[in-house]
Amino acid sequence: MHNRSATITIPAGRATVAPRAIASIAAAAALRCDGVAGLSDPQGPPIILPPGDARRGIEVHLHQNSLAVDVYLIVQAGKPIADVAHAAQSAVRAALSFALDLPEPMVNIRVQGVGGRS
Repeated sequence: MHNRSATITIPAGRATVAPRAIASIAAAAALRCDGVAGLSDPQGPPIILPPGDARRGIEVHLHQNSLAVDVYLIVQAGKPIADVAHAAQSAVRAALSFALDLPEPMVNIRVQGVGGRS
């Protein structure tokens, strides 16, 4: 996560949102997707993070009033990688749009590997 906190302008005014909170929202949304075995730390080996540390698998980029997140995930063995990545991207984008009242946050999915339960 690049910023300690950032101010995002939303239609109702201004709010200060910690990147850690944004990462938690994104991680929870990604983990709910069918075919996602878990999230992986972008700085470490491609292993599944424990659920309590899953937000470490998210990088948050805040620039003025725009938001971009990179989601580092592991796809379950036997699942179609492209389908899982697209579903995770849609779920994370919807969760962030709803929680932050932003029209289109950018969500980049980085598949780190395949493994876990099938």
